[in-house]
Amino acid sequence: MEFRDRGIRSNAVCPGFIATDHGKRELVGLAKYGVDVSDAAIAAQQGRMCDPMEVAQAALFLASDESSFVNGTHLFVDNCFTAM
Repeated sequence: MEFRDRGIRSNAVCPGFIATDHGKRELVGLAKYGVDVSDAAIAAQQGRMCDPMEVAQAALFLASDESSFVNGTHLFVDNCFTAM
């Protein structure tokens, strides 16, 4: 709110598991701690791995004029993962 009247917006993109090299390394790391990140678990939790372009499109939306009244929000790009 502090910068709202200056035309500065602050939003966050919160992705789920993304099909990138980094995302795959993250899954390996989580598995070492006993987290079930098998294909079946990912399918149950978020349907499938997120395509990097899907996260990019969400970020582009927040940077666009179409989201001019969106401010101070978290945009979850995780196919309901955090809703569970």
